[in-house]
Amino acid sequence: MKQIHLPGIDLNLLVIFDALFTEGHVTRAAKRLGLTQPAVSHALGRLRHLFDDPLFIRSPKGMIPTAAATDMAAAIRTVLDQVEVVLGTERSFDPSVSTRRFAIGLSDYSAFVLLPQLSVRITSEAPGVSLLVRHTNVTIGHSMLAAGDVELIAGVFPPPPSYLREEMLYEDDFVCAGRLENPGLADTLDLDRYLSLRHLQVSMRGEPHGLVDQVLEKIGKQRSIALTAGHFLMAPLLVQDTDLIATEPRRLFERWQDKISLRLLRPPLDIPSFRVVQAWHARHDADEGHAWLRRMIGSISETV
Repeated sequence: MKQIHLPGIDLNLLVIFDALFTEGHVTRAAKRLGLTQPAVSHALGRLRHLFDDPLFIRSPKGMIPTAAATDMAAAIRTVLDQVEVVLGTERSFDPSVSTRRFAIGLSDYSAFVLLPQLSVRITSEAPGVSLLVRHTNVTIGHSMLAAGDVELIAGVFPPPPSYLREEMLYEDDFVCAGRLENPGLADTLDLDRYLSLRHLQVSMRGEPHGLVDQVLEKIGKQRSIALTAGHFLMAPLLVQDTDLIATEPRRLFERWQDKISLRLLRPPLDIPSFRVVQAWHARHDADEGHAWLRRMIGSISETV
């Protein structure tokens, strides 16, 4: 690991890095910080020397962050948030005037359910606030929080370690979904008919068997999985264009009913519901801006 002499480093450089990453333009970053353009350009040179990386590449559309800059941006934002909390500037967080950027982790399922309303609410109540959304899942969510890659995650995760906090947002159950013209679907769906159909399985890790198959195995049954997809949002489109059926979270399909022709039926087996939670690191407990974001996501979850 590169040795850093912290007392010799101007931590204001991190503020300038954050502004450059957010604005993608030296002039806009300078205006945001109340500095001159040459001062920001000079600071960028010092940042490049400090991190031994170009960080931002000029293009006709502005400054494009390098892979290294993208990787460290969330961690630097977290450091600045913590400094703001310590100094008290965020204790009286005012969403109407804040220009804070929150880095959050969402799975494609939780993004589909929560992100549209969250974006609308932020635009209305906190027009200067921005979101950096990173993909997460059940395997990496907690480690992303621990590393500071994100400040908050929402989705399905295992019980958290002691240094993380967790709040349940809602429970979701499962439905069977297929196209209206699917000849194998009727108004009711018994187990024999269900097992005779060809099934779509969604697995983020590419596993051909999931929770539904575990439930079937307990009663000595097995379904025919014709296709395993790695993204939840593919499921509605795939069952619309084929005779496959999918047994997946209810909220994944209900919003599509007005857009595509889907039939939703109750599964002919007892599949347990699951908890969708938001989780964060304990270091954000006293952060009023973070608490505001958590409250907003919590209120949105009551309406989805």
